[in-house]
Amino acid sequence: MEKEPKKPKTEETAPACPPNPQGYAPGMPPEEDEINLLDLLIVLLKHKKMIFSVVFLAGALAVAYSLTMTNIFRSECTIAPTSQEKGPGGLAALGGFGAMIATEAGLTAAGSLEQFEVVLKSREFTNTIVQRHNLLPVLFEKAWDKEKKAWKAEVKKPPTLQDAYLAMQGVVKTTPDKKQNIMKLSVEYKDPRLAQAILNYYVEGLSEFLRRQTLDDAAAQEKQLYQQLSQTSDPLLKNKLYELIARQIEKETLAKVQKHYSFNVIDPAFVPEKKFKPKRAQICVLSVVVAFFIAVFLAFFLEYMHNLKRREDPERLANLRNALRLKGR
Repeated sequence: MEKEPKKPKTEETAPACPPNPQGYAPGMPPEEDEINLLDLLIVLLKHKKMIFSVVFLAGALAVAYSLTMTNIFRSECTIAPTSQEKGPGGLAALGGFGAMIATEAGLTAAGSLEQFEVVLKSREFTNTIVQRHNLLPVLFEKAWDKEKKAWKAEVKKPPTLQDAYLAMQGVVKTTPDKKQNIMKLSVEYKDPRLAQAILNYYVEGLSEFLRRQTLDDAAAQEKQLYQQLSQTSDPLLKNKLYELIARQIEKETLAKVQKHYSFNVIDPAFVPEKKFKPKRAQICVLSVVVAFFIAVFLAFFLEYMHNLKRREDPERLANLRNALRLKGR
């Protein structure tokens, strides 16, 4: 029998891909459903009464709250530090040694922004201002009886200087500007005239505090220089000591005659005509905007919970209830 001729091997063909009814290309993941803006609008319209109620209630509460807030007025002033000028004679004639002595003796700049800020925020300085001008009844007027000029009987513990210090930290503001070498001081208070008065108390108090500090230091250094002079026989050293004593006397004289020691008042305090805060319009607008976004979020959340409960995923809803420890119906 003749053998049948072998058929040539043919390449196996891959099975045909099943038809893709959705029209996606083979091997490509299906595209995600796009957000339908119309569906979002429908959800908002469906809960429009709730959204409007939340926004209206938030606006009404914001208006009522802002009307109960006390008007605060702000008085401002601007100061700039000064420096004591050194003449051609005195320590300048001693060269580098004289400059070193001048620095050690405190004959350089009379004031700085850092020094002003430290003094204005110090507890001792604030307590001095409060005691000197009797500001405790002003700061805590609700607890003060103006007729009897004493604290009210129902006040178990009268305010102290420590309470006044904490209160003044919220009233007095300092804003240094190192670029322009100035400092802005401001006082925020409900009475515009008292705001100006308290600011003037602080400006005058700062000048007197720095003046007294300089005079005390100059007197102490002058006393030590005289003691050193009595123990020295070197003529050159005596001349240098005399010059140092002369500089201390000059510093004392300048400290006594200057109206504002170590700084100049560029812009004095004023009585504010318009309130600084509260900004009632901004409070109301911001409250309405925030309430609107909260209401929109609440509307979508309610819609999601409704769909989850009715037709989307009962098992997921049960898990959510278990997580929130809620009993199913």
